[in-house]
Amino acid sequence: MDQIIERNMDQMEPPAVGNSLFENRTAMAEMRQTSQPEVSILITAFNRLEKTRRCVESVLANTTGIHYELILLDNGSTDGTLEYFKSIPFQNKKIIHISKNLGAGNAILDFTIDDFGNYICSLANDIIVTPHWMENLLVCMKSDPRIGMVNPVSSNTSNLQDVGLTFKSYQEMQAKAGRFNRSDPHKWEDRQRLITLGTLYRKEVLLAGGWPLSDMGFFHDFIDDDVTFKIRRLGYRTVLAGDTWICHDHDLRSGEGKDPVEFQQSLTIGRENFREKYFGVDAWEDVNNYYIPYLKHFPPPSIKTSARVLGVDVRCGTPILDVKNWLRKAGIFQTELSAFTQDPKYWVDLKTICSGPVFCDREEFLTDGFLPGYFDYVVADRPLNRYHEPQKMLDSLFALCKSGGVVACKLKNTFSFQEYAHLLGQWNIYDREYAYPIPPEEFNAALGHWGVVQAVISIPFDLDEGSRQAVNGLIPAEFPENQRSELLGRMLCREYLFVIEKN
Repeated sequence: MDQIIERNMDQMEPPAVGNSLFENRTAMAEMRQTSQPEVSILITAFNRLEKTRRCVESVLANTTGIHYELILLDNGSTDGTLEYFKSIPFQNKKIIHISKNLGAGNAILDFTIDDFGNYICSLANDIIVTPHWMENLLVCMKSDPRIGMVNPVSSNTSNLQDVGLTFKSYQEMQAKAGRFNRSDPHKWEDRQRLITLGTLYRKEVLLAGGWPLSDMGFFHDFIDDDVTFKIRRLGYRTVLAGDTWICHDHDLRSGEGKDPVEFQQSLTIGRENFREKYFGVDAWEDVNNYYIPYLKHFPPPSIKTSARVLGVDVRCGTPILDVKNWLRKAGIFQTELSAFTQDPKYWVDLKTICSGPVFCDREEFLTDGFLPGYFDYVVADRPLNRYHEPQKMLDSLFALCKSGGVVACKLKNTFSFQEYAHLLGQWNIYDREYAYPIPPEEFNAALGHWGVVQAVISIPFDLDEGSRQAVNGLIPAEFPENQRSELLGRMLCREYLFVIEKN
């Protein structure tokens, strides 16, 4: 006997078809939106009842003026979580009970897109939300239909998403967060990847990317990275709301609740899974090349309304996104990003963030695709002495920069401890990618031909204290103390960043 599944669509109207892919996605989402609330807040819990209770109570106390529902997912808890969910005094709630925890990814497979409102926020039970959190996230999300996900800053997180808000009690935390959480578009940052804590998603993204958004193949870490990349490659912006702070009640740095060996293995496997899926793109090396720590050394913007920024071999593009976000903080909201890369694996991700042209070609053709003197900022992340013709590349960078604009370029330190250790026979730590041995002092002096050097920033190797002491031990004991300090600084420097204002 045939099984017939009925779908009643009598109350629906066909979507209003437009000319834009994004308009049509919105129309489809609106067509399927019946009596659902504006926001669905999904709280997933597996044991840790006290944290679950505090998470829910913070949502009830701090989510005001918004039509929302609670979707409470008990993923096989054995500590009374289900009974607590039943007791919550909130009418607009749904409770899903799963008898056995088979992983968070398995739990969300029971949902469909139609189970959610216009916007979906997913909370783990170790999140504590704060005053105005959802109001602020919605203001950011609704400011641009191309924003697909918005993530607040928080405590106990990585990826430069922790703003260092300190507190000694729950009451102090909520009071400080209340003062911090003031909607401010200057503090919104476009990001390549996000650690998803308290993330708000647009429903159209689920229609475009499918539910669940995360790839079920990621049993290990890097699910956050995968989701962000997927949404960005669908054509949406992925935004960090720097004006909204929530508390992540989890001791990330000490590995709370995780076996250190298993955790490291999960990172290693997940990172390789990510490279496999994205054809060699590394979620750390190719994305974490932040310029945020260096922007304080850039001269203040002289432009007032709009800017043009070119990235040269900036991998997935984080350096030029950082410049764009920095300009936004200064009140410059219209920034055109363009890029040039020699590696085709970066082209797609550069296209997701650039409104200007993106070219992939050999270094000698850098100037062919762009107008001379066009850019306010030119950022070259690959060290100049790693190009075949460093002089020609430097000439090209300044040719593309307008007078009064800024060029930021790097020089690989070929006088570091790696080179010294290599001479002593330590082959295993040698950097095998060739770089011309150009002393930074000579390079700095030569830059005077094009403009005024505003800053020379020494970027150190990421070494623990034991490794730093080992490098110090390479310096002969007879060296005077002042020379030892200078030499140690040189040996520990990985590369130099030069910031030049063009004549």
